[in-house]
Amino acid sequence: MAKSVAISNGREFPSVKAAKDYFAKILKGQELKEVFSGEDLVDIRAAYADYCLKTNWSLASPPACFYPIHDRGPGYTTRCFGVTFEDGTTGNFSMNKALSAIAA
Repeated sequence: MAKSVAISNGREFPSVKAAKDYFAKILKGQELKEVFSGEDLVDIRAAYADYCLKTNWSLASPPACFYPIHDRGPGYTTRCFGVTFEDGTTGNFSMNKALSAIAA
């Protein structure tokens, strides 16, 4: 049976795939480096917080904003979620990994 995903802001998905599809649409619908806002931001922030909580990831500084970026490495480029923290540091994260981690 498929695992469902419920994030702390109340949004629920019947499966990890449905959650991944939902967030992929958000990611693809925004220009690179354009900060998310509104309901998209609420959903992304909740998923990120839930992921950090589930994996016991401690944050030195709270997230200030999220936006689409390209993650690059040897032989690959992929679009992912970028985050800037209140202390000015930046990073990125895989929403797919986050959703798989918080699925029940």
